[in-house]
Amino acid sequence: MASSSSSYQQNHELNAFSGFEPPGNRRKVSESAILYDVFINHRGPDVKQTLAARLYNSFEQLGIRAFLDSKEKELGNSFPSIIEIAICSAKVHIAIFSKTYAESPWCLAELVLMLKSTAKITPLFYQVKPFDLRYIEGGAYAEAFNKYREKGRYLEKLSEWKEALQSLSLIAGEEFYSDRDYREIVAAAQKDVQRKTPLHVAEYPVGLNNLVDDFRRRCLDELVQDIDIQCGQEERKHKAKVIGIFGMGGVSKTTLAKEFFNQKISYYQQACFLFDVREASAKGQLHHLQLKLLKDLFDDRFLSFTTTEEGTTYLKDRLRRSPLLSILIVVDNIDHVEQLHALLVMDILKKSGSSLVIVTTRDVGVLITAGITVGYNLKGMGRSHARELFCWHAFDQAHPCNGYEELSDDFVNACGGLPLSLQVLGRHVRGRNHSYWSSELTKGEKMLHWDVKQRLRISFDSLDNEEKQVFMDLHCALSNLHLSICTYSYSSCKWILNFK
Repeated sequence: MASSSSSYQQNHELNAFSGFEPPGNRRKVSESAILYDVFINHRGPDVKQTLAARLYNSFEQLGIRAFLDSKEKELGNSFPSIIEIAICSAKVHIAIFSKTYAESPWCLAELVLMLKSTAKITPLFYQVKPFDLRYIEGGAYAEAFNKYREKGRYLEKLSEWKEALQSLSLIAGEEFYSDRDYREIVAAAQKDVQRKTPLHVAEYPVGLNNLVDDFRRRCLDELVQDIDIQCGQEERKHKAKVIGIFGMGGVSKTTLAKEFFNQKISYYQQACFLFDVREASAKGQLHHLQLKLLKDLFDDRFLSFTTTEEGTTYLKDRLRRSPLLSILIVVDNIDHVEQLHALLVMDILKKSGSSLVIVTTRDVGVLITAGITVGYNLKGMGRSHARELFCWHAFDQAHPCNGYEELSDDFVNACGGLPLSLQVLGRHVRGRNHSYWSSELTKGEKMLHWDVKQRLRISFDSLDNEEKQVFMDLHCALSNLHLSICTYSYSSCKWILNFK
């Protein structure tokens, strides 16, 4: 009787998975739910205390949130709902196929859910081969499936489980047969998870998908057409693409680049995101970014050098010896063309086929000097999205609270569609009363918030002395004089000013 009850409970819990839908279609996972970077699908008696445990511990040491059922049971989480949440939220799934894997209905049910999700699955084959998954009837899992049929259990699921195993047999994965292989397997899995864990983009990604679509349509499609026109078929295969994103500080150039990077990384063999090149250059730390390039693109993890000149030498040597690869690189926030030269971006492009480089900058002149002819001029947000972004930061919802509609619109107007200002001011007035909002709005009309001012000052500091003087003179003049007077004054200094 006890076994019958246990069997009923197991069937009931497995059937609870039948309502699973891919993340894009189902309801949003609760914000209070624990989210995971990686889900480890495995057969406990075979690998729980060995490979699975070592993977889990290695991920934890790297700050990667991994799901292992025994660890979650210790924390008191409920099953099977926690499994669904873990599978839905994980960026990478690891499936460890072992000799008795198919004897577990739980392993097979989890595998089906993993395939329904959009995350990448990395298979590991422990004392079995992909052949055993592809040909169930003649492989290591034949006995397990025969027992299900003989006992009349899970008959309605056997076909689905078989298809899931066959799908995984077609994905390249590591095969290993003894303990001495564990270290290499763990290292490979760690690298895969780190590569597939997306960059954090924004707390409230308002209008971001539309922005990425517009960027792709206006720039990427245009660049592909240009390459098609200029190049023959064979040359086109190895023609790299370079696109610039330019605009004022705080307009979300880096945000756009990160979201695009996350969406496209799986299409390339290697990828690298170089953050804030301008700041690294100002601190004399460009060699740190050169090290990151070598690590991310060529897996050179044990190099060490302390100067940009040494880094350039290493990069040139590595490029000379490396084959053509499909590479995605983002070079974020440059303010001088020499930074691109130090990172050998153009040299990398000459060696790599079917690659894409995104360069972000505040100065379109840098793109022109570098010979980058396709650029995306990122401007402020449209009013609807600007209002929504402000409200998320001010009220934690997409619209104003009752009584704050007019004040919210006044703040949005004052921000001029600049995402940085919308975020900073929204957080600044969050939870405050009407009088505080009115007071801050009046102050904001006369003086920028400190956080916004600091970000925008970077653009001013990047000007040379003559340009700074012109900027300050224009600021004073525009406060009191007609534009024609400013234009006339600077024409005598051979400055061509166009205020249209």
